[in-house]
Amino acid sequence: MDRRHFLRVTALAGLGVAVGGREAAALKQIDCSDDGANYACKRIAEHEGFLRDMDQMLAEKGVNDPAERQALLAAATCPVCGLPLMPSATGGF
Repeated sequence: MDRRHFLRVTALAGLGVAVGGREAAALKQIDCSDDGANYACKRIAEHEGFLRDMDQMLAEKGVNDPAERQALLAAATCPVCGLPLMPSATGGF
């Protein structure tokens, strides 16, 4: 690639950003409302429900140590989507 081609491509890319630039929807943070109309909000609410049910089941089964219950819940995955039920420290959900 020569210098002229590089400058032409770079200038066109800059023009595209200036003309068509808009907010990146993939990186948009949303606040979940009570109606839960957003798919992600529904999935989070579903995961929270699974965690509550599992915590109650562990308590009924005699797992009384809070640290042990927390470790078991942290390792749990969603039976529907297969993702971890609790967010990880790396941000994966």
